[in-house]
Amino acid sequence: MLLLKKYTLSTCFKAKQAKSYFLRLMSFSLIVLLVFLVGCQQQRVAPTRNLPSAPAPEFTLQDFSGNDLSSASLKGQIVVIIFWTTWSPGSTKDIPEFIALHTKYQDKVRFIGIALGEATSEDAKKMVAQLAVNYPTAVAPAEFYQNFGGIDAIPSTFVIDAQWNIVNRYTGRVRVDELSAELDYMLNPPKPQ
Repeated sequence: MLLLKKYTLSTCFKAKQAKSYFLRLMSFSLIVLLVFLVGCQQQRVAPTRNLPSAPAPEFTLQDFSGNDLSSASLKGQIVVIIFWTTWSPGSTKDIPEFIALHTKYQDKVRFIGIALGEATSEDAKKMVAQLAVNYPTAVAPAEFYQNFGGIDAIPSTFVIDAQWNIVNRYTGRVRVDELSAELDYMLNPPKPQ
């Protein structure tokens, strides 16, 4: 009987030690995991660029409100230029997403819509009104896109930095998460280490 009591007390003591050790190990593991996750969040990856940086062209257009829209007034800001047409299904799907992005970055990034082809001017104005586009939009002749190095597909979107260089181009529909990540990166570049 004495041996049985001694064995149970010894086992109980070892169980408490094991539980204490397990809790300390779990706490330490949790701290290591949290440090790792915080460290991973702070590492930002530079956006993938689809073309080498090149000076953006100078232009002056008149937007649908009758205001002048010129490259001179946009310099010093990050600008997103969206080339679209009324007949392109990708354009009609992208425009609502650009409206949301413009709202998100309203004071930080300028969004400009450029409808290609003067023949669609009235249709473009109707579409802009129907979709309640909240950024300046203008019509440009079809040759205007040549100033941007040509366009392979409609829609096409160009990202211009504050030094007035084209830093990226999206051909076809834009993935909003990619463009948003790129704009966030440009607005808050990582600090040199």
